[in-house]
Amino acid sequence: MRDHPTRSTWRFAALPALLTALGLSACGGGDTDVAVTAPDATPVAVTAVTRLSVGEAMFNDKSLSASGQQACASCHATPAAHADPAGTLLPLGGAAMDRQGTRSSPSLLYLAANAAFRFTADGTPRGGFTWDGRADTRQHQASGPLLDASEMANASTAAVAAKVRSTALYTDFARLYGLPAAATDQQVFDALTLALATYQAEDPDYLLFNSKFDQVLDGKATLSAQEARGLQLFNAPERGNCASCHTSQVGADGSRPLFTDFRYAALGVPRNTAITANADAAFFDMGLCGPKRTDLASRLDLCGQFKVPTLRNVAVTAPYFHNAKVATLDEAVRFYATRDIDPGRWYPVVDGRPDLFDDLPVALRGNVVQTAPFGLAPGAAPRLSAQDVADLSAFLRTLTDDFTAPAGSATVAR
Repeated sequence: MRDHPTRSTWRFAALPALLTALGLSACGGGDTDVAVTAPDATPVAVTAVTRLSVGEAMFNDKSLSASGQQACASCHATPAAHADPAGTLLPLGGAAMDRQGTRSSPSLLYLAANAAFRFTADGTPRGGFTWDGRADTRQHQASGPLLDASEMANASTAAVAAKVRSTALYTDFARLYGLPAAATDQQVFDALTLALATYQAEDPDYLLFNSKFDQVLDGKATLSAQEARGLQLFNAPERGNCASCHTSQVGADGSRPLFTDFRYAALGVPRNTAITANADAAFFDMGLCGPKRTDLASRLDLCGQFKVPTLRNVAVTAPYFHNAKVATLDEAVRFYATRDIDPGRWYPVVDGRPDLFDDLPVALRGNVVQTAPFGLAPGAAPRLSAQDVADLSAFLRTLTDDFTAPAGSATVAR
């Protein structure tokens, strides 16, 4: 999982021993086991097991799935900023590892400031975890994949609890998470999801703030000419307009920008025919209004809206958008630049015309956002040229963290 000697070296050194005790090796995503080595050849003492180290071990434990082949880390891989492993479309899951989901796995990083789903004073949906915000906390979110038939596919909380009890780490886990001697299945399940949430909340990898962009904010690096042009386009309301959703300014308190406002948007991303469920022409994944989320099914005005993800580490989280339709970062930026002026590039042609926003029912396609850089007629002069797309992509690559370096401060020195 990691092989660097920086940031909490005691925990990284201890993890291999923990995983060995569990009878597994650390997972970097997918179905390939990646052995974890100590930071160097010098023997290191294994320190006391902690709530954090237990949570990390559970995050990497494939035995907690019905198949015994899938861990949380299988779909949230460290090299991909805890998003889908590189080279995957939508990772297969299920009891026989033959079930495809309908959504990509978003990065789990930079979510500490996220809050429960709510409507703001002006009625704007905001917050929540997962693409549709149906989980109010990290702990709530962690429970979903454990029981989802297309993911870890456990039949019940009791099945999960039985697997947890069978791990070699259970005694320490129970002690650290306050389980009674005769803990119920629900208590064990709740302690597991709390351990997974604790790992994500306390591991410094989840809030590194050490990208080139952060170094620029600290006065320790300088953007190249191309990267600087990209940042200008990113912030320009009539050009890229990216910052209207992906906040890029340092806060009044010095807090670093998270490159998301935790709101929702209907982008009109093309239908992904590689998703098995989409073979059914009547099936539509419409985000806030279902089908995974059910409490907003009557809010047809919200159909097609998905969570605005952070753009920190976006360069390593391909494929892009909720349905993994776009394979590369350059192509994702190009979608914003050309969706409306060259729709035939993105949508199937039906009766001689592009079938716009084809991943929504026709009656709901008016929900799709038309603000800049969108909202132009086919054939119109672009808001973003091919060079602009390249410049924006170059800037976005400055948001990639260095996982071999120490974490930076969450605030910019004033």
